Amino acid sequence: MVFSQDAMILAGVARFEIDDHGICDCDSGAAQLIGLHRSDLFFRWIRALRADLRKPLFALARATFRDGRADAPVTLDDRTGATRHFRTVTRLLGDRAGTFRIEVVMVDITHEQTEIDILKQSEENLRLIVEYNPQLPWIADAQGRIIDFTDRWLENSGLERDEASDAGWLTATHPDDIEPVGQAIATAHSTGEPFDVRVRLLVNDQYRWMRAQAYPRRNDDGDIVRWYGYTEDIHESVLIEDQIRWNAEHDSLTELPNRALFNACLDKALSRAMTNFKKLGILLLDVDNFKDVNDLMGHHAGDELLKNFASRLMGIFKGRALVARLGGDEFAILIEDVKTKKQLVDLAGDVLNIRETFFAAGRSIECRVSMGISTFPNDGRVATELMRHADLALYRAKSLGRGQMQMFERSLLEDVQERVAMINRARTAVRDGTILAYYQPKVSLQTRELVGFEALLRWRDNRGAIRSPAEIYAAFEDHDVADMIGQTMINQAFNDMAAWKAKGLAYGHVAINVSSAELRREQYVSRFIENMNRFSIDANHVEIEITEGVVLGAGSDVVRKAIDELHRCNIPLALDDFGTGFASLSHLRSLPVSTLKIDRSFVSGITEREADGAIVSALVTMGRALNMKVVAEGVEEEEQAAKLRQLGCDYAQGFFFGRPAPAEDIPALIESWTEKNGVITRDDPNSQQQPEEARPVTVGERRP
Repeated sequence: MVFSQDAMILAGVARFEIDDHGICDCDSGAAQLIGLHRSDLFFRWIRALRADLRKPLFALARATFRDGRADAPVTLDDRTGATRHFRTVTRLLGDRAGTFRIEVVMVDITHEQTEIDILKQSEENLRLIVEYNPQLPWIADAQGRIIDFTDRWLENSGLERDEASDAGWLTATHPDDIEPVGQAIATAHSTGEPFDVRVRLLVNDQYRWMRAQAYPRRNDDGDIVRWYGYTEDIHESVLIEDQIRWNAEHDSLTELPNRALFNACLDKALSRAMTNFKKLGILLLDVDNFKDVNDLMGHHAGDELLKNFASRLMGIFKGRALVARLGGDEFAILIEDVKTKKQLVDLAGDVLNIRETFFAAGRSIECRVSMGISTFPNDGRVATELMRHADLALYRAKSLGRGQMQMFERSLLEDVQERVAMINRARTAVRDGTILAYYQPKVSLQTRELVGFEALLRWRDNRGAIRSPAEIYAAFEDHDVADMIGQTMINQAFNDMAAWKAKGLAYGHVAINVSSAELRREQYVSRFIENMNRFSIDANHVEIEITEGVVLGAGSDVVRKAIDELHRCNIPLALDDFGTGFASLSHLRSLPVSTLKIDRSFVSGITEREADGAIVSALVTMGRALNMKVVAEGVEEEEQAAKLRQLGCDYAQGFFFGRPAPAEDIPALIESWTEKNGVITRDDPNSQQQPEEARPVTVGERRP
C-alpha cells in the first residue's frame, strides 16, 4: 500500500535524503513541516536554525555515521515559528564506489509530546502537593502492612525506610498507644471499614499527637488490595483541647475536680456500687466565715483560704476518695466502698479538725467547715437525690452552728419548702412588676469606647430593697416561671432601648441572657421578633447570650431549632462562660456563635498565673480564627484590661468599667463616659451602689 504525499503530510511525516555532498532530496512533507527543500544544502539549513536546536541534529548526524543508524527526538520551529517535536530516524547507506547517502524520516509527535509534558507536570504537581502537605501519606498492602512512606514521614520519625516498613513503624509509637492502635487496625482489616485514630509518634525525640486515617481500595471483586492513609500532626490542637477539657472539669484556683467532673464520677461510682452491691458516701461541705475573710481581707485572702483547705482535704483523702470544689466555698468528697456509718463519721471528724485562722480589723476569724452527709443506698439511689439530700444535711448543719456535721434525715426534706417559696417569690415579683433590668457596660479594649450593655436581672422585695436573683434561683428551674421572668426582662430591655433611642443615645447593643426554659418554648422566637418589631428594635442592636448548658439535656433539639431561627433573623448569638461546661469545642463548631465570652474564672488570674494567660490567649486566638468577637468577663483591674488588650481580646466588661445600673441611670452613664480612660464617672457620689457580688447572676443562672 502506497500513501500519497498529502496523506503523509497530514500524518506529520517528512522524508528526505542527504548525499555525500550534503545536498538534500526532499519530499513535499519536509518542505511544509520543517522548511527543507530539494537541492538545499543540509548544513546550511542547520546553520539557519536557532543555536539551541542545532546541537541535537549534530549529535544525530554523528550517531548515524558512527552506528549506521540513529533514532532520537528532535525539536524544530515550523514555518509559522511554532515549536514542534519530531521523532527522527536516520540510516546511512553506501555503495561500492564509496559514495554514501543518509535517509531521514521525521514524524511529528508534537501532540503526543504535549500530552506527555502535561502528564509530567501533573505528576510533579501531585508530588509537590504530597511533599509540602502537612499530612504525611503512606500506603499499606491488603493485610495492613506498610509498604511505602513519604520521605518527610521518614525524616520526622528518624527511621530508615526498611525500619519503618511492615509493622516497624510501631517502634516510633508511644507504648501506651500500641495496643489501641493495633486493635483499631485489626478491626478495620476485619471489617474493611476506614479507621481514624489518635496516636503519639516519636518525632525528633519527642512524642507528638498524630491523627492517622486510612481508606481501603478494592478490586472489581470487592477485595481490598491497598490501604491509603495519612498521618497528620494535631499536637497543638490536642494540647488546646486537653487544656480546655481540663479547665472544664477542674477548678482553676484549687486545681481540684469541679462540679461537672464530680457529677460524672458520681454517676460512674453509683453504677459500680449497684453492680457490686457496695455502699458509698458523699460529704458536702463549705467553709465557715469565708465571706468574712473576703469582706475584711479581700479576695486574695479568700483564695488562699480555699487553696489551703483544698490542700488539707487532699492530704486526708488522697488515694482514698475524690475531692472536688463545686464552686465558691463548697467542696464535695466522694467515698466508695463504705463499710460502716462509723467509717464516714471518722473521716468527717478528720475534716472537721481542719482550721485556718485569720486576723483582720482587730479581730480573729477562725474558719472551719460545716458538713452534710448522704449515703447510697440508704439516702438515695440516683446522683441528684444523693446530692440534694447531702445539701439538705449541710443546710441543717450550718443552722446548728459553725463546724458541725449532719447526716441526712428524712425530716430535712421540709427544707424543700424553701425552694417552693423561692419560686413563689419569683412568680409574685413578675405579677407585681418588681422584676428589674440592670445594665452593665461593655467596652472596646482597643479604644475604651462604650459598645453596648448586658441586661442583668434584679428584683425588688416588699420592703423596696433591690435583691439578687440568687435569692430566687430555684425559680429558674421551673420552666413556666423562668419563661415569665425571661419575657419580663425582654420587654423591659426593649422598652429601655426604645427610650434611649428616642433620646438619641448611642447605646450600641444590649445582650439579653436567655435560659433553656425559654428556648424550649415553641413560640419563643416568634414572640421575640414580635416584641422587637413592636419597639422598633433593629437586630444589630440586640444580642442573645446563652451558656453551654442551654444545648444540653432534654429538649435540646427544640433549643437548637430556636437558635437556628434566631440566626436566620440576623440576631447575633453569644456563648457565655465559655470553657466552664461540657463539649466547648463541639459547640463552637456546631452553633452559629458570633461572640465568645471568656469566663471570669480565666480572667481573674490572668496577670498572676501564667497558665490562665495561656488559656485566655488560646481562646482569643481560637475565637479570632473562627471570626468571632471575643469578650472577657469579670475585669476588675487595669492590669487585667491591659493584659487582655495585649492578647488581642476585643471587648471586656466588669466592675473596673462599670457596675450594673438601673435603666434610669444609663443616659447619664453614657454621657459621663470619658474618652480618656473609658471608666464611668458619676456626678453624684451618693448614687445608689449595687451589692458587691463576685459576678452578677443573670437570668438562667443558679447561685445559692
